[in-house]
Amino acid sequence: MRNLTPKKPKKSDEDKKVASNYPTTRMSLIEKVRNGDEVSWTEFYERYAPVIRYVGENCYHFNDAECDELIQNTMCKFYDTSGKYTRLPGVAKFRTYFATVVRSQAVDYSRRNARRRETGRPETLTADDSPENNENNPEFITRVCDETFMREWRWALLQDACNELRERVSETTYQAFEMCAMQGRNTKSVCEALGISADQLYVAKSRCIAILREIIARYNREDEGLHLEWEPRQ
Repeated sequence: MRNLTPKKPKKSDEDKKVASNYPTTRMSLIEKVRNGDEVSWTEFYERYAPVIRYVGENCYHFNDAECDELIQNTMCKFYDTSGKYTRLPGVAKFRTYFATVVRSQAVDYSRRNARRRETGRPETLTADDSPENNENNPEFITRVCDETFMREWRWALLQDACNELRERVSETTYQAFEMCAMQGRNTKSVCEALGISADQLYVAKSRCIAILREIIARYNREDEGLHLEWEPRQ
């Protein structure tokens, strides 16, 4: 199997300029991946590999090596089949398509991996009449996998939103927001660290919160089932 883990060569100034235009919309990113753009593939891989790993660990009880293979299998499958995905707003969501790819690759890997049955880990594929919440029931695993994927998907999109916010404000403004609203640090320590006044901190924090909520609202409009929420730490 080919290795699609992106290499990380030293970026030129032009590469950095191109990269600074990201994140673009998710569909724009997917289109660039389809067209073989290496910068976009690296961004796509780094954005969604943690989602795949979390699903592998928490739904299928894969170890680190197994999660690495699941990521490779999923990325290869997506790379080979991404052209088949057609966006239909409100009908064919990308996250639904990608979740299906992740789950199918996890199931295929579980079927091939006899060692999982020998170690007594939960068997995710036995089609039996187990109760609804039994880990041996495929429907239960599917439901848990979908819930886990959705939770991690929201986290990934929140990171996207924060990255977009960072592109729209100065670095000091963003750092003030991150330290105060995301990390929950007190006003005095943030002001001392950044060399700004309490009034400047308040303005920076308020501006960033407003922009971030605007971004999140847009994400929710684009995907009605997303229900992405965020509140600043006090």
